[in-house]
Amino acid sequence: MSITHVPDEELLVFDHEIAAPVEDVFGAYLDPKLLVRWYGPAGWHVRPTDVVVEPVVGGLQRLSMINEVDPSVSCILQSRFLSIEPFKELEYAEQLPDHLGNPGSVLVYQRHRFFPETVITADGVGSGTRIVIEIGPMPPSVHEEVRTTWRSTFARLDDVLATRARGEL
Repeated sequence: MSITHVPDEELLVFDHEIAAPVEDVFGAYLDPKLLVRWYGPAGWHVRPTDVVVEPVVGGLQRLSMINEVDPSVSCILQSRFLSIEPFKELEYAEQLPDHLGNPGSVLVYQRHRFFPETVITADGVGSGTRIVIEIGPMPPSVHEEVRTTWRSTFARLDDVLATRARGEL
């Protein structure tokens, strides 16, 4: 299965603009050293020693997210890449964590598409990347929470790429 077979009502689609070149944005998804700096919403961090990224179709992406308020709370995110088109698209199947935070039996498909575009930047308007995210199947009742979580995550990506562009990373 893939994202193309998810029923419309169970598919969450949204986008995000980043004031960074598509090569940098795409690369941040596949570089373990960058991934640990941005992946996950506010209040969570990725344990650097647990990151696995095998950027080939069928390859594994696995990371542990740790709650910053209560480090005893964690979850493992585990995915397999279904499609990789450099600088254009990543698609993967993710095993949602079970009640203990381990990879469970429920699969959610994600596709992230990357478009070089003119975006709003801190200085006005400039070149950047628009990411279009498709996630599903998931009940519509959780769409807003998932979108909010990703917005928080992308705010961290914005900061990491801006810091890197200034030569501070």
